[in-house]
Amino acid sequence: MSIEELLEQMEQYRLRREQRDYRPGWLRQFVELAAGLFEPLTNVGRVGYDCQVDERGWTICLYLGTTEIIGGPRDGQIDHASFCIDVLQLQKLFENIDRLEWFSVSSSGAESGSSAIRSLLSVHGKVPGGGLVRLELLGMPPNVVKPGLHLRTDGVLYETL
Repeated sequence: MSIEELLEQMEQYRLRREQRDYRPGWLRQFVELAAGLFEPLTNVGRVGYDCQVDERGWTICLYLGTTEIIGGPRDGQIDHASFCIDVLQLQKLFENIDRLEWFSVSSSGAESGSSAIRSLLSVHGKVPGGGLVRLELLGMPPNVVKPGLHLRTDGVLYETL
């Protein structure tokens, strides 16, 4: 596949994704602003998100995606990017905050290692131009989310489509 064909395929994917986006404009803007607050401390990462609506309003989950190593002795290893978020800047995205909670939950059972501990910052409040939202900033992506980036042994980093 040539570079032109790959770029065309990426553009078609972007257009299909935008056509499926039923989120209101104020919510899309909020997600972009909140995603911009992620500061990777190691490696690089793409911010992933999930938005769900119910009778209580919107729930937005944001997380920094993972990178899969391709080739070499670490082939298949998943690297989680460390990051920080300026919580004071996060607060400025809300008109008012009703609830601010931090969770650190240790999983039991078959899980082991760093994936056994989950960290989550949850902010409930009103967003300018919109309604009530519950923003959840996850320390690691959900287990069902595949790596968004791949790193080859030659140092080339590429995005998963």
